[in-house]
Amino acid sequence: MKKIFFLALILASVVTFGQTDTNGNPVFNSVITNEEVIDGLTVISNYYTLKNNLENKGSTVYISDRPTLAEVSASAINLPSEFFLVAKDHAAVSLIMVRQYPKAQVVFVNPSNGDTKEFGLKAKGDITQNRAEEIIAQKYDPKAVITGNTLTFNGKKYAIISNIDIKKQVLELIFSEKLSQAAPSGMMVRTQAETKQYVIEQSAQGGEFDFFTAITGKEMDGVQIKPGIFTTKQSVALYQWGRACYETGVNTQEDALALFAEIIARKLNQREEDYIKMGFNKEWEK
Repeated sequence: MKKIFFLALILASVVTFGQTDTNGNPVFNSVITNEEVIDGLTVISNYYTLKNNLENKGSTVYISDRPTLAEVSASAINLPSEFFLVAKDHAAVSLIMVRQYPKAQVVFVNPSNGDTKEFGLKAKGDITQNRAEEIIAQKYDPKAVITGNTLTFNGKKYAIISNIDIKKQVLELIFSEKLSQAAPSGMMVRTQAETKQYVIEQSAQGGEFDFFTAITGKEMDGVQIKPGIFTTKQSVALYQWGRACYETGVNTQEDALALFAEIIARKLNQREEDYIKMGFNKEWEK
């Protein structure tokens, strides 16, 4: 599953401009937090991160290279946090977003036609658990702390909406809306295990992700990537491989690094690690 997600109708309600992909879809980076099979459906839980969005010029919700605490605080509340992809037989049947702005809602999107259905969010609070935990982990505010179900951040207190409460309502709605009987769309979905296997297969000689065979014997030849900026063909190949992992749906850069190490059957050297990370984060395109 790609990090670039097809929720333009909902994103339009929280952002009015920003970056789009080549198909005109908003770019809002996310990570997968869980995959499970329920009632014959594959349910993939995802979290929209603040990092790699607010400071990323390639993201629809880019603010600046160094967002202020006030900007982070507003984004943490106003931007969608969780979404769930529900699939049957590898095809999406529903996209489910949890948002607090402009209303606290669970929104179902039909991927076939873009139709939406809104439900009030039952769980009460100001900020989701994943968002609160990311704020602490990224150290936006050294004084930020979680005490019980309350986040103290930038001098304010926020009641936390637990992952359990969000998941409970989403699953209830999946059953009540009879998604197991819904017609699958043309949007195909891979699990992370399937994505990993696909990357391994395509990284073999002659595969879609084989950026290395063509430069055999020329790995250290110089090449210009931007005006006045040069690197080696090997570095470009590593960058392309990392970017391909991102586009294919590998969850995190750490997952991409581990996958490359598995493919080459050894620990990565610093060059390999650095350029795969750069490709995964599309650093040359910012």
